[in-house]
Amino acid sequence: MTPLIVIGLLAGLPIVLVILLRSNAAVVFLALCTGSVVQQFLGSDAANIFNSSIITGKNSTTASGVQLVLLLLPALLTAVFLRKSVGGAKMLFNVIPAVSTGVVTALLAVPLLSPGLRYSITGTAVWTSLEQFQAVIVGAAVFMSLLILWSSHLKGSFGRGKHHK
Repeated sequence: MTPLIVIGLLAGLPIVLVILLRSNAAVVFLALCTGSVVQQFLGSDAANIFNSSIITGKNSTTASGVQLVLLLLPALLTAVFLRKSVGGAKMLFNVIPAVSTGVVTALLAVPLLSPGLRYSITGTAVWTSLEQFQAVIVGAAVFMSLLILWSSHLKGSFGRGKHHK
C-alpha cells in the first residue's frame, strides 16, 4: 500500500466513522487521548504478555498491532457507544473536531506501525508537513474539543433550572 493511502486511511476512517455514527467528536478525541496514555504506559507490557502467550514469539508486527489496539480501542468504543448523540444543526459543529480527531489519529498511529511501513510513511512530504505542524494541530484539537464540551455543558445548565419567585 502506498504511504499516502495509509495516511489517508488513518486520518479518514475516524472522520467517516464519527460522522456516520453521529458521535460526539470532542468526546471521541478525548478517548483517543486516553488511548494514547494507555498505549504509552501499558503498550510494551501488553505486547510482552501477548507475545509470551502465542507460539510465534517476539514479533515487531504483533507488538505494533497490540499497541495500535490499545491506542484506537477507547476511541472506537466511544464512537460506537455515543452513536446518534449529535444530530441536526450540531452536526455542522461536529465536523471540525472530527477532522482534528482524524489527523491526530494519524499522528499517533504512524509511529506504532511496523518499521517498514513507518519508514515509508515518514519519508513523504505530507508526513513531514504534518510533523512540522504537530504541536499546532494537537493544541487546536484539544482547545476545540474542550470548547465544544464546555459550551454544550453551559447551554444545558443555564436557563433550565428552577427560578425563584
